[in-house]
Formats: sequence, C-alpha cells, structure tokens
Amino acid sequence: MVKIPLAVSTMVFFGHVARISSLMTKIVLNHLVHKRQNFPRSLSSISPLSGSRKNARNREKALTDSCKTTSSKSDLSWETFDFSHSPKWDSRFGGEGYHSTNNDVIHIPSSENSDLLKLYEREKQADEDMKAEFERRHRLWQDLDPLLIERATDVLIPFVQKKRRDRIQSVLKARTRQTRFLFENPANPSNVWACLRTLDSFGIQYVDVVLQSGQYQGKAALSQKRGMRVAMGSAKWLTINNHLNTEAALQSIKQEGYHIITTDVNPKSKDIRNMDWDAPGKPICIVMGNEERGISQQVQDMSDESFYLPMVGFAESFNLSVATAITCAHLSASSDGNIKGPLRPGDLSQREYDTLLLRGYLNSVNHKTTKALFKKEGLVFPPDLNLS
Repeated sequence: MVKIPLAVSTMVFFGHVARISSLMTKIVLNHLVHKRQNFPRSLSSISPLSGSRKNARNREKALTDSCKTTSSKSDLSWETFDFSHSPKWDSRFGGEGYHSTNNDVIHIPSSENSDLLKLYEREKQADEDMKAEFERRHRLWQDLDPLLIERATDVLIPFVQKKRRDRIQSVLKARTRQTRFLFENPANPSNVWACLRTLDSFGIQYVDVVLQSGQYQGKAALSQKRGMRVAMGSAKWLTINNHLNTEAALQSIKQEGYHIITTDVNPKSKDIRNMDWDAPGKPICIVMGNEERGISQQVQDMSDESFYLPMVGFAESFNLSVATAITCAHLSASSDGNIKGPLRPGDLSQREYDTLLLRGYLNSVNHKTTKALFKKEGLVFPPDLNLS
C-alpha cells in the first residue's frame, strides 16, 4: 500500500476546495448578473453618491414603488408588523395587492367598482355594528348593580393568585381619566396596537377612535380598517369608544367636559415643551391625526388649542405610535403623580375602579370556572354581557 505524504494530501484537498469555491463564485455572479438585467431600470442605474436632492427623492420613490408588497406570513403582532409611515399592503391581512395612485387613498382597478360598492356597504354596516356593540357593552357594565360587582369580585378572589391580584390593583390605582386620546381615522392597525400599548403603560384608561367609512378607499385600506377593529376589540385593559365620524366624537367628548387639544403644525400651535396642561382647568383630550394626512379641517375648527412636536431632521413627521409615545412622555414629565399635571393616578371614581377590578379578575380566571362559580353562588349577570 502506497502511503501519500501528509503535505501532498493536504494540497490535493485544498485544491478541490479552491475549485469548488471558484465554481460557486461563478454561479453566484451569473445569478446576480441575471437579476440585474431584470431589475427595474430606474434602480439599476442608481449611484448612491450621485444626484441632487430631487434625484434622491426620485430614487426613494422608485424604491418604494418597487416594494409595495410585504411577503411575511407571520402572525400579526406589534412586534412583527412593519411600523410604516403610511399604510402599506401586508399579506397577513388577506386579499390581493393594490395600485396606489396618491398619498391619501388606495385604489384598485375601476373594473371592480361594482364589487367595491358592495364592499363599502358591508364595511359601513360592520362599522355601525361595532359601534353599537361597544355602546351596548359599556351600557351593560354601567348598569350593573354595585352589590353584584362586589359579590362577584369576592367570589373570584380565591381563584386569582395574590401576585396577580396585587398587580391588577396597583395598575388600576395608577389609572387616570384626566387625559384621554382620540385617534382620527388611523391608517395602520399596527400603529393603533402600539398606541394602545403605550397609553396603557402611562396609565391612560380612556381612548376614542374614529373610523369613518368614507375615509378608507380600496380593498387594501378597508382591510387595514378591519385590522383596526380587531385591535380595538382585543384591548382588554382599556376603555375604548368607537365613533363613526369626527364631529360626533368631539361633540360627545366636549359634553363630558374635556378640553380638546390637537397635534398640528399651524401658526397658532405651541411647542409641546411650552404647553401648560393645567391651564384649561379641566380634563384634556389629545387628538392624533391620520399618519399621512394629519388631522382634518373639522378637528382644527372644533379644537380649543394645538401643539406640535419639534423636529430637526429631514423626516417630515414622526410615526403615529412614536408621536403618541413622545406626547405621553411630556405629559408624564409635567405631572407630579398627584393633583398636578395631565396624568393624575387614582382619579377614577369608585364605581369605575370596582368595575375594572372585576373585569381584571374575569380576565385572570378560566371562563368555565367563572360560570360555575357564579352559578353556585346564585350570581346572575345579563345574558348579553360577555364575561370572558
């Protein structure tokens, strides 16, 4: 048997590796050349260092136009969704792609106009049904006998871990009704989820959302709006009011004694750092506009004052969820945690606190267990009230 020296065998081995590496390099280069030939002409000739500011905008537009679909199939959550500045099509909402013609609305080919009209009617009815459901649910909770709420809470206490009970109670004691937020026709459900999460973190209990059917044009936009209905319905720890139009929403909030403050850039707007949140002498409602269009003229006309978030970069505006978080941070910095400022922990009424405490316990105990316990104790709730 002939023994091959180690040095020779090593050279042979690395020779094979070099040939394989060279072959793989050729395959990759051929693939890249093929892709470049089929790449959009507007992008293939772009040089990252060439062109004026106008050319840069054109390059950005070309890149945006070439990437209008999102291929991710993962579950919806505020951790995985793209927090875009304007509504983009996302395949996780179902349906097919779209053709965008301007910055305000999303359209699809005119050949489907008849189907769209039917879709708009169904969506309008769905919005009305959701508003009615929210109002019915709020009314049922408000009409509950305080004694029934107290007894039901006592029944559930042994079935909720002490650590969990302490957590729920501490959160509710930090809740405030001094400040509430209204979102006018938001375009991206992911942004809504993120905003609700932020408001919850700062102790803000009451949230209003306007979903006006006529402001959502095209299948993609309607699909996004359906996603927002899901987001609103799944927020278990907040009190959310749904409105069909802006005027009705603001009138209702003003009747409750709130001072309307909008986020807007106009000559009368104040820098948020110069806002005196206690000046109105009453609770405040902060209105956040659409991600792309901002607040409507109707909001401007009905608001009491406005503020803006100062920026020094090239971006035109903050993302909705970011703007909400920055605003909440300023509200928190202007509050003393007691009776001064827009965030006043513990200012919920006793009835509000007791109701939210029961709902917190209901969210912590298995629904079947809850039904069995209430039946055993003879506690009868309205049949239309969903306790899960």
